[in-house]
Amino acid sequence: MPTIKQNLAFVSRTDREFVGTVAFKNEKLCLPNGSKLALGIDGSRWVIVFQQAPNEPFIVYEYSADKQTVLVDKNVGGPEDIKRVRQLVAYFFDHAQIDDVVTIVPGGID
Repeated sequence: MPTIKQNLAFVSRTDREFVGTVAFKNEKLCLPNGSKLALGIDGSRWVIVFQQAPNEPFIVYEYSADKQTVLVDKNVGGPEDIKRVRQLVAYFFDHAQIDDVVTIVPGGID
């Protein structure tokens, strides 16, 4: 089963104005390390909802690629938090199976 990253290799054009959310299609699914992640994208603004393990609190990262800033649970984050956001998204793309996620876009689900 291909991962998100593997499927992105077949993309010939990048839509820098994409608006939507990529998330697991049900609560039972998770990444190989047991974590869960949903990624909301609105152009250069990304919102990552992350849970390290079941019964752990969710952490919300609001990342601005244009400004190179991040909020962590509504608090200003620093360079280490930006690094963490990039690691989380990379791990998600590397390991989330295409068949396990849905893409929700304005007006419907793809």
